[in-house]
Amino acid sequence: MLLDLANDGGIDVLERSIQFASARQRLIAHNIANVSTPHFRPADVSVPDFQQALAKAIDERRATHPGVRSARPFQPGDTRDVRFRSDRLDLSPRPKGEGILFHDRNDRDLEGLMSDLAENVFAHRTAIELIRARFAVLQTAIRERI
Repeated sequence: MLLDLANDGGIDVLERSIQFASARQRLIAHNIANVSTPHFRPADVSVPDFQQALAKAIDERRATHPGVRSARPFQPGDTRDVRFRSDRLDLSPRPKGEGILFHDRNDRDLEGLMSDLAENVFAHRTAIELIRARFAVLQTAIRERI
C-alpha cells in the first residue's frame, strides 16, 4: 500500500503544477511591476498547453503500465512555452495581448494581469493543499495509524 501511495504519480503531477505556478507567478509579478514602463509588452505562457502536456504524460504512463505503479521518473513532453527538466521548468514566455498600444507603446491591461494573478495564486494554493494531503496520508500509512 505504501508503494502504491508513493509511486502513483500524483505527487509528481502536483510537484510539476507547483513548479509551473511558481515560475508563472514570477512572470506575472514582472508584468505588474512594469505596467507603466514605456515600450513594455507583458508576456505569459499558455496554461492550457501546460495542462495538456501533463495530461498526455499521465495518459502515457497509465498506458505503458496499466494497473501497475511505475517507479520511472515522470517526465512530460515540452511545449512551445515550457521545457521540462528533471528538477525544474524553463519558461519561454511570449508577448500577450493584441490590443491597441498606449501613446508610450505600452500594452497595459492591469485588470487582465490581476485576473491572471488571482487565477495563478488559486492554482498554486490548490496544488499545495493537495500535496500536503498526500503527504499526510503517507505519514499516516508509515505510522500505521487509521
